[in-house]
Amino acid sequence: MKNEFIDRRVLQILRWSILVQLLFLLLSSFSPLFSLRANYFQVDLYDYITLSAVALMGLILLTLSFTKVEQHITKKIFLAILYSIALITILSRHIFSLSVQRMIPNSSPTLLRWDAIFFLIIPLVFIAWQFPLKQVLLYCMVILLADTLPMIVEPNRGVLVIMHDLSAKSGVVITADDIDRDIFFFLADFMGSFARSVILAIVGWIENSLVTVQRSQHEQLAEANLKLQKYALTSEKLAQTQERNRLARELHDTLAHTLSSTSVQLEAIKALFDRNPEQAKVMLAQTLDNTKSGLAETRRALVDLRSSELEAYGLTQALRNVFQSASERGGFKVEFHLEKKLDVLPDEISHTIYRTAQESAENILRHANATKAEISLLADGDQIKLSIRDNGKGFDPKKVKKEQLGIRGMRERIEMLGGTFDIRSAEKSGTEITIHMKMKYD
Repeated sequence: MKNEFIDRRVLQILRWSILVQLLFLLLSSFSPLFSLRANYFQVDLYDYITLSAVALMGLILLTLSFTKVEQHITKKIFLAILYSIALITILSRHIFSLSVQRMIPNSSPTLLRWDAIFFLIIPLVFIAWQFPLKQVLLYCMVILLADTLPMIVEPNRGVLVIMHDLSAKSGVVITADDIDRDIFFFLADFMGSFARSVILAIVGWIENSLVTVQRSQHEQLAEANLKLQKYALTSEKLAQTQERNRLARELHDTLAHTLSSTSVQLEAIKALFDRNPEQAKVMLAQTLDNTKSGLAETRRALVDLRSSELEAYGLTQALRNVFQSASERGGFKVEFHLEKKLDVLPDEISHTIYRTAQESAENILRHANATKAEISLLADGDQIKLSIRDNGKGFDPKKVKKEQLGIRGMRERIEMLGGTFDIRSAEKSGTEITIHMKMKYD
């Protein structure tokens, strides 16, 4: 048995149980005796022995009340305390029975020890809770032995006296009439003790089995939690990878596009610098404007990557803010159809919808020349439908590269989460983007 220390909460429960038992011991030791000695009050040796059991139980309770003692109680010490409580219980009941028997001759100790089984269950409960089943069975055997031994040596009632009486009758056929009430009381006491031990064993086995099942479930739960932690770590690494890819797309749509355009314009300026300086100056001014615009877009993208507005206001309000800001800068009206209940979507889905809507609003502002736009975010069963359209000049999808309008980045975001991305546009007919996604994704 390992030197494991007992939890202080367990000791607190034990103290309360000892206190209850101590009160019952006091009642059992005094109340019946005072009633029997109504006409002649006297205190004899048996009364002192009975009170000594009460004193021992009180001493155990007092010792367990000290904090320093609590901190040093191992399982071995705890088991010894439980056995001490059980033996004190048995001893006190036998002494009490003898004390009463001296005043009521030929009385049955079985009837006078009716409450012993209840207090013997208390140590059994703690043993079944804190120790393996073999300790439970050992406890029951010790209880049977401790409960039977006083019957064997008990004056005027024990087996030794009965055997002496029978030996005096040697050579004589023993009939049923020869078996006096002493044998009957002994057998009754022994069968009662044996039955009590069997009951204790059954109760201990049931509790020990329940505790074993509970511990097994606890271990399974701990193992499941460990697997979840590993899964969460893997998911976190995957999320980091996805975030890097998203960051790459954001930088490509802003910084890379600006640098690429600036590089082409500078090459053209270099070619025109000697032949047509005036035209080269005009193109240089345009290049500077594009560079400033690209710098502003890059800064905006870096700010948007933090998604602070999405986290602060929720998805629907963040979408409303994005399009209201674009409409104020572009001078077009916006019609909203947003379901508030979709604010509780998973973070990855909410962020993807937000970034797609943000990119679409910028495209309407910069390229569409529209007077009206409409955005709707609706739930259809377990599906989400995001629709963004405008009445602008539109474009021919076959003639425009997808990279120029950030279409590839939007499509990649949606398809990565298992959704579908569809864009329809024609010259002078406006543009409509439709997205379908599941509310939850695997």
